[in-house]
Amino acid sequence: MKNSILQQLKQYKGVFIAAPLLMIISGIMETLIPLMTAHIVDDGIEQGNISEVLRWGGFMLIFAVSALVFSLLGYVFSAKASSGLAANLREAVFARIQGFSFSELDRFGVPSLVLRQTTDVTNIQTAVQTILTQFFKTPVAIVYSLVLTMQLNVQLSLVLIIGVLAIGIFLSAIILRSIKMYRRVYADYDDMNLLVQENVTGIRVVKSFAREKQESERYGASANTVRKGFVKVERLLAFNNPVMMLALEFCFIGIAWIGARFISVGSMTSGDLTGFIAYAFQIMSYMAMIVLSFVQLSSSFASIRRVREVLETESSIQDPARPEEEMKDGSISFSRVSFRYQQGDGGNVLDDIDLSIRAGEMVGVVGATGSSKTSLVSLIPRLYDVKSGAVKVGGKDVREYDADTLSGGISMVLQKNVLFSGTILENLRWGKPDATIAECEEACRMACADAFISEKEKKYEEVLEQGGSNLSGGQRQRLCLARALIKKPKILILDDALSALDTATEAKIRNTLRTEMPEMTKVIITQRVGSVRDADRIIVLDKGRVVGFDTHEKLMESCSLYRELVAAAENEEEEGSA
Repeated sequence: MKNSILQQLKQYKGVFIAAPLLMIISGIMETLIPLMTAHIVDDGIEQGNISEVLRWGGFMLIFAVSALVFSLLGYVFSAKASSGLAANLREAVFARIQGFSFSELDRFGVPSLVLRQTTDVTNIQTAVQTILTQFFKTPVAIVYSLVLTMQLNVQLSLVLIIGVLAIGIFLSAIILRSIKMYRRVYADYDDMNLLVQENVTGIRVVKSFAREKQESERYGASANTVRKGFVKVERLLAFNNPVMMLALEFCFIGIAWIGARFISVGSMTSGDLTGFIAYAFQIMSYMAMIVLSFVQLSSSFASIRRVREVLETESSIQDPARPEEEMKDGSISFSRVSFRYQQGDGGNVLDDIDLSIRAGEMVGVVGATGSSKTSLVSLIPRLYDVKSGAVKVGGKDVREYDADTLSGGISMVLQKNVLFSGTILENLRWGKPDATIAECEEACRMACADAFISEKEKKYEEVLEQGGSNLSGGQRQRLCLARALIKKPKILILDDALSALDTATEAKIRNTLRTEMPEMTKVIITQRVGSVRDADRIIVLDKGRVVGFDTHEKLMESCSLYRELVAAAENEEEEGSA
């Protein structure tokens, strides 16, 4: 599969194959050392032959050093393979997230995606290195050791085999149970990260309401839930070592008792028993490695599933086979449009919308909170796809356009102003990467951003902190508007994007857009009804339905909801002036 986890190995396939092969060779060399120990005892020490002791001792040294060298190379290659996989995996996950529509982003949630991109990928990296260094070497070494013990004594080998099988069955039961438990723990981890994100991004609100104590308690409760989950899993995994040690003790007792009897009757030599005990220690040490590896891998299995889920999720918004690559104009039409979010109670947020906006019009969108104003305009640049009906731009269904063509013809300034760390100029060029300084200055003039930029010490080279935190809310809004205007779109959508500006500045911007960009369609969502009175037409929404679409004067005559909104706005103005 193109987006599978293993597919991300790419250029690291060579070291991925070499690492386990080197570890297997190392393991085989290690398993031959106890056999040499038996020869030293039987042929050297018991016979008083120092030359045999030196000869077999030399072989042991060569094999031990060779095993060490192959093991070191195996660890180096496994580190390259696992770190390379992690790097490619992070790039693949990030690229996948960039291709998601808003529906997929809503489904996963930002905190969960961050955790999958960081912690989960790190867990996979650890798991891959563990697999490459232990999960090929140890089974081969255990099987080969058992084969060699059978050459020493078949009956004693059965004792070891029974012990290995008992441990294997017990471990399998524990690991399968722990995998299910880790899934729940990581779901709680996502919830905890969500709390962190909400509180860090909304820290000003938290402090303004003096909610630090309450939010700390909420986070403490969430962190405690995660703690309990991990403790529960670790409590289960804690049985691994005691059970393995118990099996080990029983094996040695059995080997010592049976081996002593064999020596007494002459069917086994002291060297064979010495070698056999060495093999028993070696096998049990490999089993200990498997236990430790499974403890590490238990959490990684949940991470693998979570990362794979992101990689295998296809965006719900796809380009057509033969996309339109030219937008004729900025006309917009909604034909029997209904829409619902994939996440939520499943009800429609827009019902049976019929609208037609001419190219170059300035259209206001008003309505009470929750009337789905943002949902309506989000369908124009195809941030979401309609459930039924069609949204057309320039006479073509938005689903027929190439994604770059559609985004190139539409600029949308969202409610939340997002700026990135870097200079003012770099942020402006998000709208048009090759924009000249003159084009940036012109866009900032139309957005009334030129005044505050000229006051900065470095002007357009002024560095913005993360999120533009060193700018005021109004300055961020004007800079975001300038960024949207730079590419000279056919359609400009302002989703409450001028709310932080005073009415005079807002009116100046609207007038500039009307006079200097007459061919550009302007769609303005606002809570200040007075701000769109001079619009060519105004859309009035109520609970996801259009209840009015006309000029201010005609709506005052025909739409009761619009009259209520205007009256409420006038009362607020009077109270504010008082």
